[in-house]
Amino acid sequence: MISKNKKNKILFQDASFVLEDNFPSQYFGVAIFDIDGDNDPEILVANASGSNIIYKYNQESQTFINIAPENFQAKKLATISICVGDFLGNGTPAIYMLHSDTFSGMKTQYDSLFIPIQVSDNKILLKDFLGKKSQLSNPYAGRSVAAVDYNGDGKHAFYVVNYNAPSLFYSYDQEKQQVEELSMQLGIRQFAGGRSVLAQYITNNNALDIFVGNENDPNALFSKQNEKEYVEIASKYELTDKDNHARGVAVADFEGNGRADLVIGTWEGENSIFFQSENGEFENLSPALFCEPRSIRSVIVADFDNDGNEEIFINTNRNKNKMLRYLGNKEWEELDIGALASKQINGTGAAIGDLTGNGFLDIFIAVGDLLPGENKLFLGVPNGNHWLRIQPLTKNGFPALGAKVRLYVKNFKTQTKFICSGSGYLCQMEPVAHFGLGLKEPIIEKIEIIWPGNGADTPPTRIIPGSQIKYNSFIQIPFPKV
Repeated sequence: MISKNKKNKILFQDASFVLEDNFPSQYFGVAIFDIDGDNDPEILVANASGSNIIYKYNQESQTFINIAPENFQAKKLATISICVGDFLGNGTPAIYMLHSDTFSGMKTQYDSLFIPIQVSDNKILLKDFLGKKSQLSNPYAGRSVAAVDYNGDGKHAFYVVNYNAPSLFYSYDQEKQQVEELSMQLGIRQFAGGRSVLAQYITNNNALDIFVGNENDPNALFSKQNEKEYVEIASKYELTDKDNHARGVAVADFEGNGRADLVIGTWEGENSIFFQSENGEFENLSPALFCEPRSIRSVIVADFDNDGNEEIFINTNRNKNKMLRYLGNKEWEELDIGALASKQINGTGAAIGDLTGNGFLDIFIAVGDLLPGENKLFLGVPNGNHWLRIQPLTKNGFPALGAKVRLYVKNFKTQTKFICSGSGYLCQMEPVAHFGLGLKEPIIEKIEIIWPGNGADTPPTRIIPGSQIKYNSFIQIPFPKV
């Protein structure tokens, strides 16, 4: 149900003019991640017809400067998607860069994997870990990548979703010091029109599930049944959505009950919001305004005005962008988002993060697709609402991608956030659980954090008492001690 009252507003400032080197091009994927270790996020932008970009915020000039080294720019490669994870298992960010010079099937450009080797004074040097002719560099045209902690040890494998080709799962064997492709071994290889992917706690309590959104094929949901194997279970939960062409996907806990709900945006098809019931079943309760067909690229669920309610941002191509707020009791309202709703943006990828450190979420939209365009940056406008930002860490001090964070507040609602592992569609959100707490001073009772598990054992968990938590702050939570 949609509220028919006059639209409420969420304010965003169009700050696209502060982006350095924002020349018209065909931009696609976006990843927001701290790759230089200063706890401030960078914006990594994929360009299919020119130089890739790494934006870093300059506090003095209040602009975003481009610090991308020449090898990362990859000017002659068609970069579609970017994802960051701890691939080597040593706490160092690894940047997976997916190139696709063909629409589907085989391609001529291998993917890249970059590791930082030197960081200083807004400069970063990156080493191409795979090399140009590695046989483990994905020979297929792909769309999205997720960094998956599939063993619950804090080390990430990259699951690459390809189009009309096998999806591949790359892991680094620390003992052999070599890259391995494990999709067949783990039971997660699919041959389909792969578009989007995410790895989160969805149906499994002991390991991350992997959801894959497909075009011209049913969606897939892989769930780990033990320490080694995954089983495909999308049809069991009626999540195949075989008649629509998936694009953006996201998870959220709209009711605050700790269960993952699933949002699927499609390309000119019927869009869905699946609420998960207490007995683990999914029901499509999408309101008509979200359900209606449009050219969706990304869907992002977050609390943009810090009022404690989840919003869904719909990034479209050749349509107006929209934002819906969940009001509870299966009711929604459409919001006035000003220039962010422009039909002229024509977004491809989109990602969010607190890019200026004020506790409010910002939206970066990559623009281009068929026609060259300039990227767009919309900064969240502070409004007095309180907030809390939690970042769980692995045993190696890396963001715990896929972790689940629950916040209990005595005089407010219970909320659940899921740390993004990439990619929804093309992109990766900041690896932070961002909570809005409203205007009233919150009384925090506790935070519960569940790290990714191995599929067989109870996952590592920590409960942090409210007395140790200060709102309006960014807090990193170390991995629990054994």
